[in-house]
Amino acid sequence: MKSILKKSSVCVLMLLCTITTFAQQTVNVTSTHAPSVVLFLVPHNNPLFALGYTNDANKSILEVANGSQFHEEEFKDAKISSSQVVFKARYNAYLDEMEIKRQDDKIGYINKNLKKEKISFQTEDRTYKILETDNYSKKRVLGYFKVLKENDYVSLYRKDLKQLNIGLEKTPYMIPAPKIITEFRDTKSEFYVEFKKSGHAIKLSRTRGGVAKLFEDKRAIVKQFIKENNLKVTKEEDIIKVIDYVNSL
Repeated sequence: MKSILKKSSVCVLMLLCTITTFAQQTVNVTSTHAPSVVLFLVPHNNPLFALGYTNDANKSILEVANGSQFHEEEFKDAKISSSQVVFKARYNAYLDEMEIKRQDDKIGYINKNLKKEKISFQTEDRTYKILETDNYSKKRVLGYFKVLKENDYVSLYRKDLKQLNIGLEKTPYMIPAPKIITEFRDTKSEFYVEFKKSGHAIKLSRTRGGVAKLFEDKRAIVKQFIKENNLKVTKEEDIIKVIDYVNSL
């Protein structure tokens, strides 16, 4: 019994390194889509299983979570820009992967190393482009970005991700092992620009000065345009106006 308690205490201590208080009866472990959390989230390969921290031992945390990893659950007809083949696809906003349904109904993924390729959904105005960007560790990674505006000079994209919130029910001394409460939630949309179709996405600042700074020699007039038109660079319709203006110069 002592060894079990000791093991539980060590694992819980590991969790507490990343938790913050969430309401009165739970603690909240907030993770992002980043690969750094994959140790906890890959099905059947996370340390929470050893303590019974799943409501169903035959399912992973991702499978029992409330909400969805997808903005659109349904697989829809899509094409990749280098091919005319139509396939069924959906965007996984938590893993930042484009899932495809094969003929045998098994699920696969589009090769994310196909930099600058575009995946267009045929029945709706929705296109994603594979671009390189810097992650939180300043390492360059490839991901999917929703196309808002494409231009030879500056193109605009939006990133709509999901995060997984993990809460543990409060129990005295963590005995019995508390049930896990998991839920997918939308993150704030972030905007990115790509210069001269380079394949590299740069995240836009959420301040007027930060946005204007990206355009170097046009910095002063872009800042003036934003100010005079009272534009909010966190609003999609306003940032589109800024990009349209920059491309008109």
